[in-house]
Amino acid sequence: MNFPLPRPVRRGSHLAVIAPAGPFNTDSFGKGIAWLSQRYEVSHRSDIFSQSGYLAGDDARRLTELNEAILDPDIDAIVCARGGFGATRLLSGVDLHSIRAANKMIVGFSDITALHALWAAAGVRSVHAPMVAALGNASEIIREKWIAALENPSGPLGWCLQSLNDTAVAPVNGILSGGNLTVLSALIGTPYCSPLTGRILFLEDVGERPYRVDRVLTTMSQAGWFEGITGLLIGAFTEGEAGADGVTIDEVLASHFADAAFPVLTGLCAGHIDDNEPLPFGAELRIEGGKVSVVEEIGDPSRFT
Repeated sequence: MNFPLPRPVRRGSHLAVIAPAGPFNTDSFGKGIAWLSQRYEVSHRSDIFSQSGYLAGDDARRLTELNEAILDPDIDAIVCARGGFGATRLLSGVDLHSIRAANKMIVGFSDITALHALWAAAGVRSVHAPMVAALGNASEIIREKWIAALENPSGPLGWCLQSLNDTAVAPVNGILSGGNLTVLSALIGTPYCSPLTGRILFLEDVGERPYRVDRVLTTMSQAGWFEGITGLLIGAFTEGEAGADGVTIDEVLASHFADAAFPVLTGLCAGHIDDNEPLPFGAELRIEGGKVSVVEEIGDPSRFT
């Protein structure tokens, strides 16, 4: 069953931009803000440009910024400036009840996977999508899909992908969850893992060598992560070239999932790539053969104007 529809976002809605992880390129950030401001009211704190090593300011600054965006009744959705590292450091300071009561989408990917997990635990939708620092240079197609993901979360959406396993199963449904493989693995053993039973899990990563992907998938398997899911969607695994042994990431994925009892589909254009398609976390998907589609709901047509 889908998560409830989120707080509506329309042309003119108020978006809060936050930096809960790493610092960002100010020129790219400025271009992204300029594009967003053509359609929305956009605001951010003056200290968003702070830098503390590999963090966009210390934990207190970033946590205060995040909680303010959640609690502010005038904010309709939250958009992250960039990923990097640092979101996991904030998890203990964010209240699930506040996320649920606000029912606002958060937008981002990569390190923002940690916040997607919190939103999923709260039963609130989020969007795995390009962030502000990338939107300024994004293609018009990706920008249009980005807007649609925010303004029409109940609308039709689908992909034709390739099957990794030969498991002959009836069509399956599940709530879409997941994100960056390395960040998800960092949540193992913590209270911040989102529920996976009945979920369709999405995975992507960047800069991880095949043996490291193998290590993480082995740990996740041993921790029972794949026991309750109804399907697996594999996005882009970039900058993870084979070593001297010649083993590729595709071979690692096949070794783990070729015999899976659930459908495993590859080729989803999402992750650390230019054409990073927005994914509606919290929406119900249906997998039928190589086709993946969002189970449509009755929404408010005026949301997408």
